[in-house]
Amino acid sequence: MSGLPSGKPYWQCYWYDLRFRALGAPSFEPLGDGRPQQVPNTWLATGPVGDFADWILAEAAGELDDLRGELRVLIYTDARPGPDAEPVLARTASLGATRAGEVSRSRTRRRR
Repeated sequence: MSGLPSGKPYWQCYWYDLRFRALGAPSFEPLGDGRPQQVPNTWLATGPVGDFADWILAEAAGELDDLRGELRVLIYTDARPGPDAEPVLARTASLGATRAGEVSRSRTRRRR
């Protein structure tokens, strides 16, 4: 495959982990079974993984509008990140008493 940087994959898969922290709780807890889910390839084929992170937070915030606290999505390049693994992207949305669906990009990072 000419034109691709050496050692770089043509297609990068991502996995996401959705977490919730109730108002006043000290830490985020996993939603669902706690295992990362693969970001659909249809999202990755049409735009950056950050667009998916924004969308999943907005959708989840709409469904969880009875909760108060914060919702966080963590994006990984590994399907089974270890306990010390750093996400390549993290976004947080407020639920309830504050503006629901507001996304914080303060911890957004991308690895190259």
